[in-house]
Amino acid sequence: MASKMIAVAHGNTALSLALTGITVEELHDVKDAEKRLVELLDSQHEVVIADERYRDGLSEWFQLRVQRHSGLPLLIFCPTFDEEDAGTDAYINAIVKPAVGFEIRLD
Repeated sequence: MASKMIAVAHGNTALSLALTGITVEELHDVKDAEKRLVELLDSQHEVVIADERYRDGLSEWFQLRVQRHSGLPLLIFCPTFDEEDAGTDAYINAIVKPAVGFEIRLD
């Protein structure tokens, strides 16, 4: 059975996600990442995690597609964890809470 979750990331974010057991495709170029994310939005995966560093380089067309996208797979942009950031928990909850219906506490 195929995994229900997949990530597209690079660097430390890719390593961190891979250590959790998630399948990670490491792409360094934002255009390659966008092409793969387009494919994954039409896949059987339930959750697609994308490295936050890709966001600024994504085309306007793709950003509009993401805004219009509903249902599965759920696309989540994951912040980099290179530095401690007090806002990380709030950021993750702002993304996840509307999708799952409850707050997740990361201790």
